Amino acid sequence: MKQLLIAALLTLTYFLPARAQLDFSDSLRISLLTCSPGPDAYERFGHTALRVQDQRNPQMDITFHYGVFSFNTPHFKYRFVKGETDYQLGALYTRNFIEEYRQRGLGMTEQWLRLDSAQAQDVLQRLLINYRPENRTYRYSYFFDNCATRPYRLLCASAGEQLRYDTAWVKDITLRQMVQEKTHRNNWLDFGIALAVAARSDQRAWFEEQMFLPEYLSQAVGNAKIEKNTASNRWHAPFVTESDTLLTMHPDIASKIAAPDRIAPRTVFGIVLLVALVLSAWEWRKRRDAEQKRRTAKVPLLVNAFDSLLLLATGLTGCVVWFLNFFSLHPAVDHNLNCFWLLPTHVIMAVLIWFNSLKRGCSIYFGITFALIIAYVIFDWIIGQYCPPAFLLLLSTLLLRSYMRLRI
Repeated sequence: MKQLLIAALLTLTYFLPARAQLDFSDSLRISLLTCSPGPDAYERFGHTALRVQDQRNPQMDITFHYGVFSFNTPHFKYRFVKGETDYQLGALYTRNFIEEYRQRGLGMTEQWLRLDSAQAQDVLQRLLINYRPENRTYRYSYFFDNCATRPYRLLCASAGEQLRYDTAWVKDITLRQMVQEKTHRNNWLDFGIALAVAARSDQRAWFEEQMFLPEYLSQAVGNAKIEKNTASNRWHAPFVTESDTLLTMHPDIASKIAAPDRIAPRTVFGIVLLVALVLSAWEWRKRRDAEQKRRTAKVPLLVNAFDSLLLLATGLTGCVVWFLNFFSLHPAVDHNLNCFWLLPTHVIMAVLIWFNSLKRGCSIYFGITFALIIAYVIFDWIIGQYCPPAFLLLLSTLLLRSYMRLRI
């Protein structure tokens, strides 16, 4: 994306000021470019662009896309978590745009759209207005304002009432299920998204909401029709006049995307639960032996170390989830039930459990933790927020260790 930003700035500095002085040809063509997902996390959902081609002027072949950003932006990670990520409308020669994806081994399809001269020029004018420095940057929103939703709204505005979307193909699906089609269930990316995204994403996604994924937008456009009324008759025709495959995904990239994680989250947390069971059984036996000998039972050093690591990991994760829930501007991350068990205070408890003088207070804390985990399970069952299998294993571990701690 950094290369795209540089190319866009150089190309438009040279191209647009001169072109803006000319009258646009009546032979403009508009196509929708849909780029395949890539192996990196931010590429997993594909990309959308609009191609503007003037058949009478070979130099007029520009691709616009609402997906320019830079990881080098100051405080990028913090702003992304906060929901203050700013994306830009980029533009570059189509041959350069296609070459970028060719070099990365990704696929690309093209759908030429049935737009008359006035509608095609309206699309271009809207893109040029969007590309003005004061309009170029927009506040990115993953579900509701991204590289696919913007072209969708632009085409609706330019085609007007003549554009009819056929919704017969629309799935009864949620936003989270749409994401999982691209991330694959039960891998680390799915696990991370499940931690951050709340129950809002588990509601049924309506047609317009489904347009946030490029492939769904491509399918919607492919099933749409243009309707026109004349004095003598009424006619309709497919919105897409021609479809082409410009690039085919390289087999190595396709296999990399399809490959499951070498170690799945449920494997890791299954092992963690097994270790917790073994340590808890050992601790229980030592407590019983101490009681029989009328001695004060002490928590074994190895058990304390395990609990500290468990609390530290869940506490630090909780800091992120609570920040998203209470401070982030991202949609669908608030009212997150995971806040019940991912407590930031676990970070403090990871240290306090080592002090014997604080046993009573720690016991009360873990009693509250135990109750909150039970509450999460109940509310999750009622509300229906997605809970991957790895969650259940981790929750079982926390529940077990909280129970053992509250009985000290």
